[in-house]
Amino acid sequence: MRTKPKTVLPTLNPKAIKVQLDYKTIITIPRMEALKAWLYRFPDAKVLAS
Repeated sequence: MRTKPKTVLPTLNPKAIKVQLDYKTIITIPRMEALKAWLYRFPDAKVLAS
């Protein structure tokens, strides 16, 4: 059985970065250092323009 992806609530940080992990999962991360960890797990992730 396939599980639903976890949703991340948007942060109030104006410098937050939106990242599309796959075709239907978009997350918001607070710093660029966190992006490195997500890119390790999702190498095809894309940073979205805000």
